[in-house]
Amino acid sequence: MFLIFGTVFLILLSITLLMLWAHERIAIKRVIPHAKIKEYWDEDERRSHIRFNKDLEVEYSVEKKPHLKKSRTLNLSKGGAKLLIDEKLPKGTLLYLRLSLPEKRQPIEIDSEVIWTNDIDEKDLSGKRFFHSGLKFIAIKEPSETYFLQYITHLESEG
Repeated sequence: MFLIFGTVFLILLSITLLMLWAHERIAIKRVIPHAKIKEYWDEDERRSHIRFNKDLEVEYSVEKKPHLKKSRTLNLSKGGAKLLIDEKLPKGTLLYLRLSLPEKRQPIEIDSEVIWTNDIDEKDLSGKRFFHSGLKFIAIKEPSETYFLQYITHLESEG
């Protein structure tokens, strides 16, 4: 007899606790304010530097290894670039870049660091995978820095 009352009591207690938990969850949802995307994102650029969609040739080597690999920029700014590459580079990888600017014979030499890498769905005809990598520029050697800043200033004035 005691076993039956104990079981019924545990079942009623469990149902009561479950209902209290559900009621508490609903009450918390009403109290916590929910941010709206429109208020958070005011459509102004929040990055330090304006990005320009520029498809430029670039050669790079990972951590100053002698072999240069070819790539392309997807966008470019004073502080960094987004590359389309065929290898997944871990965050923090150091890259040496040789960026070819229009109307400039010598490439711009830049030391950079990988900030992020994302896998993308694109593959070439042989099935090779591609990745987007975001780079932060660490150092631009002179006179490359002067030419690079002139190019960025030209892009800013265009629009």
